[in-house]
Amino acid sequence: MKQIAEKKKLLSTILDSSIHNEQEPLSGQSDGSLSNLNANAEVTEIGYGSSQQSEFDTTYGESIYNQNEYYESSKHDGTDFSENYQYNSFPRAARSVYELEADNGMKQDYGVQLSQVSEHEQSVNEGTNDDASGGVDVMNVILVAAECAPWSKTGGLGDVAGALPKALARRGHRVMVVVPKYGDYEEPQEIGEPRSYLVAGQDMEVKYYHAYIDGVDFVFIDNPVFHYVQSEIYGGNRTDIWKRMVLLCKAAVEVQWYVPCGGFCYGDGNLVFIANDWHTALLPVYLKAYYRDNGFMPYARSVLVIHNIAHQGRGPIDDFSYLDLPGHYMDQCKLYDPFGGDHLNIFAAGIRAADRLLTVSHGYAWELKTPDGGWGLHSIINENDWKFQGIVNGIDTTDWNPRHDVHLQADGYTNYSLETVQTGKAQCKEALQKELGLPVRADVPVIAFIGRLDHQKGVDLIAEAMPWIAGQDVQLILLGTGRQDLEDTLRRLESQHYDRVRGWVGFSVRLAHRMTAGADILLMPSRFEPCGLNQLYAMMYGTVPVVHAVGGLRDTVAHYNPYEEVGVGWTFEKAEANRMIDALGHCLNTFRNYRSSWEGIQRRGMMQDLSWDNAAKLYEEVLLAAKYQWMVRVAQADLLLPDPNNRIKCEFWVYLLDKHSGWGFSWKEVNVRRKIQGKRRAFF
Repeated sequence: MKQIAEKKKLLSTILDSSIHNEQEPLSGQSDGSLSNLNANAEVTEIGYGSSQQSEFDTTYGESIYNQNEYYESSKHDGTDFSENYQYNSFPRAARSVYELEADNGMKQDYGVQLSQVSEHEQSVNEGTNDDASGGVDVMNVILVAAECAPWSKTGGLGDVAGALPKALARRGHRVMVVVPKYGDYEEPQEIGEPRSYLVAGQDMEVKYYHAYIDGVDFVFIDNPVFHYVQSEIYGGNRTDIWKRMVLLCKAAVEVQWYVPCGGFCYGDGNLVFIANDWHTALLPVYLKAYYRDNGFMPYARSVLVIHNIAHQGRGPIDDFSYLDLPGHYMDQCKLYDPFGGDHLNIFAAGIRAADRLLTVSHGYAWELKTPDGGWGLHSIINENDWKFQGIVNGIDTTDWNPRHDVHLQADGYTNYSLETVQTGKAQCKEALQKELGLPVRADVPVIAFIGRLDHQKGVDLIAEAMPWIAGQDVQLILLGTGRQDLEDTLRRLESQHYDRVRGWVGFSVRLAHRMTAGADILLMPSRFEPCGLNQLYAMMYGTVPVVHAVGGLRDTVAHYNPYEEVGVGWTFEKAEANRMIDALGHCLNTFRNYRSSWEGIQRRGMMQDLSWDNAAKLYEEVLLAAKYQWMVRVAQADLLLPDPNNRIKCEFWVYLLDKHSGWGFSWKEVNVRRKIQGKRRAFF
């Protein structure tokens, strides 16, 4: 409660300095506004909590009078509340800017422009960068993650956190990345003042470090609890991990006020948080519990991205005290397990609280809604399906590009392009064979596996298929670290087949790049793969992927069709060794006997636009949908109350919500009357 009181005091100062200027009536509007009581009831209905009412009063209360009084006076002056009512003359509770169009011979008054955000929303809080947020679709974006390449990385999440923000920045948004500081980094410099947060009854001081790279503010949260983990980002017992993640989320949800990037803070106007996986899933919960439930930051939005549903932040009910949430949030954090009963589930709480929910491929989005793929969270995901979507990851084409790859500029390797792929890959293949002590043979196909050594990645399937692989004239190179028994498997395979197998236990960024360039085939027999990046890297380098058709692998690797000469690789439908052998056999046959087809597969893979720029456009649509969610609900109050039958308002709101659910709303001019008439039969 002490923290909430402190936050209220801080935010009331911010709100007082910016909101009072928005009280003057708009020119061209009728001199009235909506019912204060009904507007507040509308906000309470959509779930911001009863204390939101006071903030709504502060924002709109000065010029609001009784709805019935307005309606009675309007009847006497001839106002028409039928379907032909001119919507632009409605009194408004918010400063939404409606522009009118003429369409199909109808009066201009029947159109409404939704491509502009309300003036009130643009200037609601001080500290917002007017230049960065001046455009209606330009946002302040804060991405929060437990890891970020190149400073910290255990898997694909680190790559996403390092690359997606740069793509969003290229689209004109002001973007910050918030990540723990696990070690001594060269680029970041200390910024701002230290702050303390209460975590599990203990005051923890955090310092902020900042680096501005490629248009993105990278902010590192520094505290001794992050130093001890070093390379084991997710190491330690459950309590230690939870404390680290609670501290990260508490610091991140307030970072927009306390870190003056470029000389000024982001502020909370036009703000969207992007949380990633369970490690930061508490951020949407804290945003709601600490702020929106208390009438603050009503325009800030949260998007939660599921990278791997298997890790959920589970614990006993007694651990709820570590989360530092109000008692009534217990149910939101609780999940029933048929085998273990009720338990805390941080991922479940974040899914419920987030304004939008994303995952990293269309295929994985479908899998998450099934009992097998949802890992116990499928019911909650299905309940929130209206805000759920899959977006395929991109890759950082600065680091992963055979034209400019710095790891290919020494030791006999070479950079190459689509035009020089045949000679370039041949030279890289020879250099790779020399570096690893394999026989140098241009005619033998080199098969690579790069990934974490665990059950998910299917390394055991490769071991099971080894008798068949050993009978082929191939070379196999495996790179990864993970489970001890699988690390031992790599060592054993190398010792048993030293003339054709190399098992590199550990992880080397340089070797991963060189393997991707020098190998002919990339093998990915993952049992599940939310998106997968290695197959994207492989295609960028002209290396042909052979993958299990699951999750993002199904989305990104089109199976080769020799009759139509389409496709970029081979897929197999079940995570079984014999299915993998069948796909790999077809691949090897094409490599040896159909070189023109093989080169066509390579070219098609390299010609794809696999950059983050494409994915960033789709992320932007989701961020805008979350941002305008508030405006749509205000438009609902705007249109509903003057109509005694409540019909116009209700249909208009359902239409917009349906379009959000399908992610097809373009925020361009929409003819209200025509669209409502098309929807009426479905609801009345």
